[in-house]
Amino acid sequence: MNARADPAAERRPTIEQLRVALVQMLGAERRLRGRDHNRVGELSFGQVRALATLGREREMTAGQLARSADLNPATVTAMLDHLEAAEIVQRHRSTEDRRVCNVSLTPQGWALLERKLAAWHEQWEQKFADFSDEELALAARVLGRVTDIYDALAAPPDPGQVVGP
Repeated sequence: MNARADPAAERRPTIEQLRVALVQMLGAERRLRGRDHNRVGELSFGQVRALATLGREREMTAGQLARSADLNPATVTAMLDHLEAAEIVQRHRSTEDRRVCNVSLTPQGWALLERKLAAWHEQWEQKFADFSDEELALAARVLGRVTDIYDALAAPPDPGQVVGP
């Protein structure tokens, strides 16, 4: 009888541990996004991510913000409506092209972003205090490699290329 080898048994256990940990991490992020809208009076994770992107770039169009923050353009438009009503962002026409509407943070938006980012960074500092800079740099390299894998899977497949989970 010709028994076929179990593909899972042939996997390198540490790579499988990494894959499982990443699946769990992505699930945690999905749960965060799903529950995030239930916090009355708080910014959502997506809003903070968009504001952080806007803070780095200083001024962007809604489309640029959507791409940079990896959010849906329709979601960003609705988000900006709420953030503008709360005086966190402001929209204004470009002086170079009146068809273009740019978005920037208000002074109140800058203060809010600074508070949110300080709390976010403090949490990361606490959770990773027992890791060396070298270990964290290695983790960043590993996550970069995982990003490459996911991006390759998302790309149109080449004929003859083997893809899959």
